Amino acid sequence: MKTILATPPDVIRVNGKYIPQHYVTNVAGVISTTNHQFDGLYLPSDDRRTYVAWSESRKEDFTDGFWPGFWHWYGAGGLADVVAYLTEYDLSKFDPKAPPKKTEAFWKIVGVGAAPENAELADVLDALGAREGAQDADGNRCGPMVVTLAAVRAETSGGLFEWLDDRKNRRVIPHRFEACGYTPVRNPDATDGYWKIGGKRQAVYGRQGVAPDELIRAARKLT
Repeated sequence: MKTILATPPDVIRVNGKYIPQHYVTNVAGVISTTNHQFDGLYLPSDDRRTYVAWSESRKEDFTDGFWPGFWHWYGAGGLADVVAYLTEYDLSKFDPKAPPKKTEAFWKIVGVGAAPENAELADVLDALGAREGAQDADGNRCGPMVVTLAAVRAETSGGLFEWLDDRKNRRVIPHRFEACGYTPVRNPDATDGYWKIGGKRQAVYGRQGVAPDELIRAARKLT
């Protein structure tokens, strides 16, 4: 949906049958509807394209004649009234480039779609940061500047430890770190990008928002 919901691209490719492919201007306004608030759509917490509105109304809340009367009003000039209202509505303060407001319904969808390992991993990172006395640029407590998977595993137990220890999850682990605000710090002196810590090659993850040079210096201290 990205190529339709966002610009650029400013055009959309049309692949019709029996005619050459061609492009049209992207003026699409997409509305998705669902009756399932929690499992109808996946949204990441950093989504900047979707405005979510949710209604608690049910069909039992309306009388039998409400909707036939509503559609009759449409046909009797109601649609023209809607068009007139929207045509005259003042949009001078509307910023089409700004991200949409993140509503309560938005955060409910995000919360359901988030992997449970994210919260457990975030707790471990907070504990490691508290032990080091780590603070962000504003002086708030946070996770360590750099951390290794081995350091995280040493602080875990139970379900999270088993999940981290399962080899089939190795490719997913960097995504879990990213969801907690950490990205890989590549070793510029090694072709494979790993850091040799305690005699073993390891990946190092750094806190997002910290300058790359600072992360590399902190990673070198681990070695």
